[in-house]
Amino acid sequence: MKKIVFILSILCTLNIHTQSFEGEIVFEIKHIFHDSSLNNNRLPNSLSCIISGEYSKIKQFTSLGNQSIIKDTMINQSTLLVKFGDDEIAIILEDNKDTNEVVQISYSDEYIKVLNYECQKAIVNSYNKLTEKNSTSIVYFTRKISGAYSNNFDNLKGFPLFYEINSDNITSVYKVIKIDSSIIDPKEFEINKEIKTFTFSEFKKLMNQ
Repeated sequence: MKKIVFILSILCTLNIHTQSFEGEIVFEIKHIFHDSSLNNNRLPNSLSCIISGEYSKIKQFTSLGNQSIIKDTMINQSTLLVKFGDDEIAIILEDNKDTNEVVQISYSDEYIKVLNYECQKAIVNSYNKLTEKNSTSIVYFTRKISGAYSNNFDNLKGFPLFYEINSDNITSVYKVIKIDSSIIDPKEFEINKEIKTFTFSEFKKLMNQ
């Protein structure tokens, strides 16, 4: 059994490295509020995804500050870096335990071109067990970039370049505006050892104190 798991791990790694993309993907984000009184300028207005080898780093930019998620696809672990004023903390996300979501993906035969990448349409239905709310996402993804780098849509058969996330009160539209193929410095994915680090469970307990 251990040999099978080891072989599957190697195949997964090879799948990531056989796709040749390395560089930065930049998204523009627009939020449409179904109730104008709920307008929230704290939501991210742009997003950058930096990819190299087994790592991706997603940076979200808001009017109040920035936050990043560093993902190690080899061990399927994501770390959230958040700034509170001059202080920064790291939160290790325990993937399946932290999402509390049930996801169903349906693939369509519809394709569009996004910055010269052929993208297939998929519809992603999610149910959050904690909030008991549903959301639906319309996603156009490319198979030329591994979906393992994305933090938004687990198990999608490629990387999303255009998508809409629809929930009860808001529709958020993510549209890629730049794809820059370039060599990334490995230091981009390093986490300062002096930063206080918590598991997601530890952070929730800290917030409830």
